[in-house]
Amino acid sequence: MKKIIFFFVLILSVETLSKEITNKTKIQVGNEIITEHDIVIEKNWLLLIHSENKNNFSANKIEEIAQNNLIAKKIKKLETDTFKVNADKREVDYELFKYLKIQNLSEDKVYNFTKSFKINENYLREIVELEIKWKNLIRVIYAGRINVNISEIDQLIQKNNIPLTERENIIVAEKNKILNSFLSNHLEISKKKYFIKVL
Repeated sequence: MKKIIFFFVLILSVETLSKEITNKTKIQVGNEIITEHDIVIEKNWLLLIHSENKNNFSANKIEEIAQNNLIAKKIKKLETDTFKVNADKREVDYELFKYLKIQNLSEDKVYNFTKSFKINENYLREIVELEIKWKNLIRVIYAGRINVNISEIDQLIQKNNIPLTERENIIVAEKNKILNSFLSNHLEISKKKYFIKVL
């Protein structure tokens, strides 16, 4: 009887230790925390989407990228929550579909990933939704500065004999270049607002 009780106590203590290790706080971003388990998930997600090039990454590099990604996500979430930014469901659906296609991921692959790590099956959808919210926030903040010189674009079209049907696409592409620079610059600005500590 004592052996049986000891066996169950041992199992419970191993499970508790395992949970402590995986839920151990590794990074603090403001009031938010990033756990060891979060980093493991992010590293494995990176390996999944870069499966063809995974041999090009060292273990240290994957760890560094995973940590930086998670810090960026926490800051984007804190900022978009503060400003109560929303994302249109149809846009999320469209961007999610696009992302799966670009990354050559099937819904089954994503579902199996979430099951194997026992995480929310909307994991990828939440990533896409957060990125859309972040873009929406940056568009509002820098609305007056995301401008392109239309006459320069018209000259470019004329000089290179580009069909006029492409004019709108070129304007959108140029605005997206400017938006992308604001996206990364504002993330760096936002980082300074929050206490970030790697434990």
